[in-house]
Amino acid sequence: MLFSEKKITFDQANRVLLVKGDVRIKKAGAEAAWNKAGSSIVLEKGDTIETSEASAVDIVIGSNTDKSVRLEKNTRVEFESINPTYLNLPKGKILIALKKLEPRSSFTVKTPSAICGARGTAWMEETFGDKTKVCVFENDIYAREIDDKSNPRAKRHTVNEGTQRVLSKAAPISEAKNVGEADISDWLYWKKNVSFLREGKILVNDFNKKDNYNNLGGPFGSWNIFYSDPNQYCKDELTGSERTGDSGYALRLNYDVDSPYSAYNGFFTNLMGIDLSDYNYLVFYIKGDKAAGFTNTMNVELKNRLQAGKVTIEGITDEWKRIVLPLSRFVGISSFKEMKEFVIVFSDRNVTKKSGVVYIDDIYFVKTEPPA
Repeated sequence: MLFSEKKITFDQANRVLLVKGDVRIKKAGAEAAWNKAGSSIVLEKGDTIETSEASAVDIVIGSNTDKSVRLEKNTRVEFESINPTYLNLPKGKILIALKKLEPRSSFTVKTPSAICGARGTAWMEETFGDKTKVCVFENDIYAREIDDKSNPRAKRHTVNEGTQRVLSKAAPISEAKNVGEADISDWLYWKKNVSFLREGKILVNDFNKKDNYNNLGGPFGSWNIFYSDPNQYCKDELTGSERTGDSGYALRLNYDVDSPYSAYNGFFTNLMGIDLSDYNYLVFYIKGDKAAGFTNTMNVELKNRLQAGKVTIEGITDEWKRIVLPLSRFVGISSFKEMKEFVIVFSDRNVTKKSGVVYIDDIYFVKTEPPA
């Protein structure tokens, strides 16, 4: 089904930027059907978006992407108004990041038990039953409880930066507590994703969170085609001693394909079904370990559900190098919708040194990128 984009009068600025997993959209109108959501769908007043288990979606509103919203799993949001923005959140969890809004602009979220808003801030709302948990990460927001007739109560509360409160229909607002570490971690992780999305990029892995899930929420790790052969392996770990930025981590891959048998192994990161139709380049950073030695060449692959494309990269050195690969080079992939994996392959046939160490950092897709 094709959705008309002609009704938008402000530069088609309200759109879905990133879809992970099974996300559905119902366009405005009582007779509208639910359809699978993809990136670049333009949002209008009356549209509804819903995520399922293990899915999420990022949305921008405003010509300067000044309003960013993430719907986490099992969440439904109804767009009662686009500009000013008024969202109805009957279930689930959302993250919101706002630049300072124009004087006549506003951003409001209504749940079954609360109504919250702000003009330039970042916060999280999670609704469950007749309660709404609010966590504020930057600046302050206002909040009101909803009464039994679904009307906002007269008293307006302030939720300050760094605090969380719970609003209920049947009880007074809770006392302020410090935002929990898990919620802060979710915000900091998404905050970097927002900065990438605003630059026309999808961040896949920055390796700055010490767990085995990437920035899309998908698993990653090393693999070996023959685990029964002790002569070949690839081992992954995160390291803070080698990285591209001033903080965080990079990925360290210790590989060995020096075996009397056919040997190949490597690294994978799950792309969680993202739609890359509007993107043109794969970018990542790589360097070899001078002390341990390293290969100057290796293969990288992209996979959708049915197809795979491979590119050989060359010229790896012991200094960080930005690799920029046009997606058109991944011959064999006819559709970049519903992408499955990014894969690094060390093979006894394609490496210049059969054992060694390489470092990887900041894997992302981008619409336009200066040549490397």
